[in-house]
Amino acid sequence: MRKTFKKFVTLLIISGIGYLGLKIYQLFKGLIELDKTLPQYLGNIIGEVPIISITAIFNKITITIKYSKTIIKKNENLENIIQDYVTDFYPIFKADNVKVLIEESIKEEQK
Repeated sequence: MRKTFKKFVTLLIISGIGYLGLKIYQLFKGLIELDKTLPQYLGNIIGEVPIISITAIFNKITITIKYSKTIIKKNENLENIIQDYVTDFYPIFKADNVKVLIEESIKEEQK
């Protein structure tokens, strides 16, 4: 009886570790794919490829998009477009945990 219980607990621990490993793998894979596809998507919709920075802390994801001032004024719903894209194509990221920040790019100020 004790031997069977030990095997059951060992199996339970190994399967728990495997599940957590799988979730972490899916999170990293999603972040890498999002970093590759989001600039292309925004470039196709808006016409200019932005500078993107993605920060993930535990289950909170912050996406910082840098565009020129004119594009930010033209597309006021840019934050909603990005939020919808992330929640539609990457279901591993929940909508409540994704925060989108839109900033002006520094390149325009230097010119």
